[in-house]
Amino acid sequence: MSFEQSSVIHEQLALGNSLPGADSQGKSPFLFVSLSELIAECVFYHPTLVCGTEGLTELEKNSLDALLNGQSIEEHFVSTLVAQIEHAITADHQTVRVSLSNADSHDFQALIGGSVENSEVNPAIGLRGVSRYASKSYAAGFALECKVIKALRDKGHDIEIVVPFVRTLSNAATVIDRLAEQGLPRGLNGLKVSYVCNVPSSALLAERLLKYFDGVVIDWDLLTQCTLGIDKQNPELEHLYNPESEAVTMLVAEAASAAEKANKPLVIVTTALAQYSKLQAYLIDNHPNTCLFDF
Repeated sequence: MSFEQSSVIHEQLALGNSLPGADSQGKSPFLFVSLSELIAECVFYHPTLVCGTEGLTELEKNSLDALLNGQSIEEHFVSTLVAQIEHAITADHQTVRVSLSNADSHDFQALIGGSVENSEVNPAIGLRGVSRYASKSYAAGFALECKVIKALRDKGHDIEIVVPFVRTLSNAATVIDRLAEQGLPRGLNGLKVSYVCNVPSSALLAERLLKYFDGVVIDWDLLTQCTLGIDKQNPELEHLYNPESEAVTMLVAEAASAAEKANKPLVIVTTALAQYSKLQAYLIDNHPNTCLFDF
């Protein structure tokens, strides 16, 4: 299939709803929520401030007090995110997937209290995903994220958890255990947990990883960057970023084959899909019935 380069997404690609996302999104039975984006857009402070605010500057303390408006950090964090997600859920949504935070240390440093983050030479492949959740430094933040999901489920919403940056089989076992410790054991009351394929290892290990999870989510943007070794935020390398690369589609095919073999769903999350007509054609030809979200 081929069609001319355009700045729109082909009508044959049925997109699900994303949060945060455009207000003009159409009806869909699927909603995908990014906690990282919601924290940055609606919370504005580092989740681990729940442990204490002693290290904040005077300006940060004043800003935080204005945000909290008398609430505790835990109350504000959970109620704010729950309200945002509940507002986005409609009667049309049959499946609501909530992705745990995917931010790296650079992103977290931009938040109020972000100075608690260690500087990393290469944050993009640094402490994020399961490695972050399992760290002592983010234990309280991970607990807060889990409380958001528990609060939504307690309100009757059938939330599926999505876990970013599962790099190894030990990562898979670790995060399933950590979720259970937070009162979110996979399988209890129908709780499903999927993992995100951000790096080549999580595509190549998909068949074995799916023994721990109920589905796989392809993060096309990050998979492209990690596969090609390209930081598209670097102006000198941006021209080399190519989500239509055969190397990427080969990895996606590996994960898709594993999901089909395990009879578990495949979900694809893209970024700026309208700019890539060849990628759209590939998706139409190879994954026409796959849940697709564009941020």
